[in-house]
Amino acid sequence: MKSNNQIDTSPLLINMDSSEQRLAVGIHGAPELKRDEKTIYLGEFRERIIRILSKKQVAQKFIYPEIIEALSNKLSSKMLINGELRDQLTDKYIALAKQVAKPYTVIHDPELKGDTGLVVVSDKAVDIDDIEVKNRESE
Repeated sequence: MKSNNQIDTSPLLINMDSSEQRLAVGIHGAPELKRDEKTIYLGEFRERIIRILSKKQVAQKFIYPEIIEALSNKLSSKMLINGELRDQLTDKYIALAKQVAKPYTVIHDPELKGDTGLVVVSDKAVDIDDIEVKNRESE
């Protein structure tokens, strides 16, 4: 992901000729769609998310059944885990992903924002309205 001091050059590129566009991309990097959204959702677009857990939810001792259901969903392609979380907190979800044969990735990116701890995503847009899992104290 680009650093915060780089600007989104996409609106500027429209009014430039091809040599100016190449120069702008060389200086600022390639424009990135929905960069702010992707920093919240562990690098994914919101419309691809099936379910999401906060860091606090991932840290709970039990596995949320909504994540089991999301990983079993035929539209799910992978699970992403926030790399800020300790291994002891995420091991149960990694084991679950292996059990249902879904790939997972631990995302280590200092530019991530927000409280997202885990997302189950599709490789195409699913546009699910309610992606957030309700908090539970214990199960």
